Amino acid sequence: MWLFLRIVHIVTGVFWAGTLFFTVSYLMPAVREVGSDGDKMMGALRSRGMFNAVPMIALIAIASGLWMYMIRMGGGSDWARTREAMTLGVGTVTAVLAVAMGWFGMRANTFKAGDLAAAAAAMPVGAEREAKMAEVQAVSGKAMMFGRLVATLLLITVVTMAIARYV
Repeated sequence: MWLFLRIVHIVTGVFWAGTLFFTVSYLMPAVREVGSDGDKMMGALRSRGMFNAVPMIALIAIASGLWMYMIRMGGGSDWARTREAMTLGVGTVTAVLAVAMGWFGMRANTFKAGDLAAAAAAMPVGAEREAKMAEVQAVSGKAMMFGRLVATLLLITVVTMAIARYV
């Protein structure tokens, strides 16, 4: 069971963190740079389920990690007081915060920006459309800010998972 949980935890964690780091570092800035074509790209990713799949994969990573943590504790052992356990605990807290901020901040604002962009695309060219596109940019900026926060939390998570055994 341990080996299975560890493989699930590592594979889902790598996918989650890698996807988030790529999205924040490259995809979102490129989408913002190309304007309405970028909005189409984000719409395509949304329709393919990316913004639902990644949080679900994150939850699997967290659940498998918690399950391993509980196995290690073994019914009240003193292991929970070790530096290793405390370091893993910090990583767990940052992972939970990352998934919550990703869902309620980054994902929600990405969806809102997509909806606003679709509404703007249906408008005739003019001041009203430009105002709507400015709103899209502002909401996209909020999504990016949350994305950077989530990436920072995930970086802390990854580092704590990597060093826990050695502290």
